[in-house]
This record gives sequence, C-alpha cells and structure tokens, in this order.
Amino acid sequence: MRNRQYIKFLWSHDLAIHRYLVRTYNAFSRYIPFSIKYGLGLKLRGKRFPYCLIKPGSVIVQIGAPRDTLLAGRSRGMYFSLLAGANGKVFIIEPDIESATLFEEMLQARGLNNTIVCRFAAWNEKGVLRIYVNDRHPASSFTEGTKNYTGKRLSEFRVVEMPANTVDELIKQSGVERVDLVSITTNGAERKILEGMRGLISSGLPHIALAHTGEAYDKMMEGFGYELLAHDDRGFTFERKRTHT
Repeated sequence: MRNRQYIKFLWSHDLAIHRYLVRTYNAFSRYIPFSIKYGLGLKLRGKRFPYCLIKPGSVIVQIGAPRDTLLAGRSRGMYFSLLAGANGKVFIIEPDIESATLFEEMLQARGLNNTIVCRFAAWNEKGVLRIYVNDRHPASSFTEGTKNYTGKRLSEFRVVEMPANTVDELIKQSGVERVDLVSITTNGAERKILEGMRGLISSGLPHIALAHTGEAYDKMMEGFGYELLAHDDRGFTFERKRTHT
C-alpha cells in the first residue's frame, strides 16, 4: 500500500465545523481563475493516487461532480478530463441538473472534448431515486436511505426525484472497449453503485477509487475482488486482485 492516510479522515466529515470550513474554502476558491487553481492542483495531485494512474488515452468514469467542488478547483472529474488528453475518454455521472450543466459549460470553455456528462444517478438498477440536495453544499447531497441524519440535519436538504441507471448500462451504450478507473465520490451509495458494475468488474476493471464516507471498505471491496492500493485525497484507491497460477 502506498501513500499515508490524509489527516482529514481521522475525524467525521459530518461534523458541523468540518462542513463550515469546507463551505468557507469553496466560497473563497471559486473566485480564483481556473488556470491557477487547476494548474496548481495538477502539480499537487499529479504523483498521488488515483491521479497518477491517469495517462493520455485513459478511460475513466467519475461518479459525482457537484458544482461547489468544481468551482473551488477540487473536482476529480475535471482533473481527469485534463489528464486524459485528447485521445482519452471521461464519463461524468452527475444527476443534479445545475451541477451537470455547469460542468458542461466549463468543459466547453476550456475546449475539452474528451468528456461526456451523463445526467443520472448511478445505482444498481434502472429507475427513479429520491435525492437529498443541499444547495449550500452540493457535495454533501445523498440518496435516500444511505444516511441516517437527524431531522435538524435533514432540514438542510431539499428532496428531488432523479433518474437512475447502472454504470454497466452506460458503458454498454457508449461502446467503449475498456475502462481504466471508476471513481465514486458519493455519500454512502457505494455498494449499490458497485452492484451495478458487476459486468464491468468481471471484464477486468483494474482500479476503483472510493471516497471516505463509510466504514469497512476494505472488506466490502475484497468481496468484489479488489485490495487496497493506496490512500488518496478522497479516501481509497483499490486495485484488482491478481490471480496466481
């Protein structure tokens, strides 16, 4: 295993002080020019996981691209788009209309033609999900049933219904022959999303990155055939287990 665990994962991200600090940082950073914040971000992240896995021509699926992290220069999806190059392919799965639209606008403004924004919630089956959306902090939005918040905390969210589908179906429809990395930065929906990726996993998907929003991810990922490769800036990067003959 490479890279030490970030100190920020030693406390709960649900703490009010953590949420306040993140919102404050995002509010300030949105006014920094794109070239500065993402240029510096590339230098800081380039040798760390999962970014170091991305090469020109890589194919990546990023699940979760909230507009607050995008404006703050912290969007994984945007970094993947910048790293994959003209011959790469990036799929951004983001159900929130405002976040998806902003991502598309920023891609167009930067001339990034290697990325497709898919407007649905990743899940284990096709359907409709109830999503709790926090307009002040979109990155904290979550799918109904994946969080056990108090009534006071739930009052920070509005509930909307959004279409859902599986990553397997997206890849099938896209016609791509391989995927190099799936990154999931959602809040508690990881297992359901992974269940909707069984076809992709069985075809040999080499790496999966998960945000640190739950416990016992090592055991969960072992069940899908992956082992921890490294701690990263959002949580964990896992590598497909190698079979020994």
